[in-house]
This record gives sequence, C-alpha cells and structure tokens, in this order.
Amino acid sequence: MIAKKIIRMTTVDSWDCFNMNLEILSKSSQATIDLGKKFSKILRGGDIIIFSGELGGGKTTFISGLANGLEIKENLSSPSFTILNQYNAGKLKLVHIDFYRLDGIDEFDNIGIDDHIYDDSAIVCIEWGEKIRQYIKKDYLNISFNYIIEGEESINKRIIRFNSSSNYWDKKLNILKKLLAREDIQNT
Repeated sequence: MIAKKIIRMTTVDSWDCFNMNLEILSKSSQATIDLGKKFSKILRGGDIIIFSGELGGGKTTFISGLANGLEIKENLSSPSFTILNQYNAGKLKLVHIDFYRLDGIDEFDNIGIDDHIYDDSAIVCIEWGEKIRQYIKKDYLNISFNYIIEGEESINKRIIRFNSSSNYWDKKLNILKKLLAREDIQNT
C-alpha cells in the first residue's frame, strides 16, 4: 500500500487561476518510494518537478521510486556534491539536480541548467528547487515534504504535498489521484 490516505485535495479554479493541492500521508520510506513509482506513471518528457523540505525529508527517496517507475536500473543517489545526475529511461532522460550547496544564480548558470530544464526529452527533478523557482519559464509542479512529529511511532511519517499552479499540472494531479484511489487510498 502506498500510503494510508489522501489527507486533502483542494482546488481553486477561476478563469485565470488554477491551483490544485494534494496532500498524502506517507508512513514509511517504502510508502514514499511506492508513491514516487506511481507518480512516474503520469510524467512525460519536458516535465519539471521542484522538491522542497527538510534535510532527510524524503526527497531523494521519492525520486528513487520515480526512477524505479521509469524502469531505470541504476541505483539513484543524491547529487548533493555532483549537483546533477542524469539517467537514461528508454527514450526519456531523468535529470536529478540538487541545489542544496548552491547559493546564487551565477552558480546555476555555470552548470548549464537551461540545457536540462528546457529539454523536452527529459523529466527534471530539482531538489531545493525553490532557490531557482523564479527563473523557470515553464510550468512546474512543487512537491514538499514535511515530517510529522507525534511520538515514537511517527519516526518515518511525513506529509507529501503536491502543489500545482497550472491547468497542465492540475490535470496530472487528478490522474494521480485516480491512480492512488485504485490502491485503496481513501479520501477523508
């Protein structure tokens, strides 16, 4: 089972604003991996996902599940020191970027980030992406990870929030919600 429940799904919809938020409770690292794997099914080349949250919050764990769902056989590791890792996924590429150690836009320019972000054959996952959010000129999805601290049994619990700001990602989140519903996840 991926997660015990979808906590909340909200939508703000008007003629000029799309905004869907999906919150999912993950109770283990394996549940986070399984969610990443299921999430991979809605992705296509050109998609950009920004990940935020505390150190050790589950970002790389989720992305490893996503890579598994894309049938990438290599072991995925956090590119904290290399900044960027690229993996082949059939006709697609998975580009895994980690901006934890970078501070300014000058440092981002030096690694040729635009070559990857605007590549329509790449699915781009950016950890600590909030550092460059304002520079991305394309729709992206933000996924945040927050620990739940409620006692000893909450060691691996976290809330994973999917936040869309476009019609494109709203549609994809609706598809994800349907895929998760097939896994016996209940709305509350």
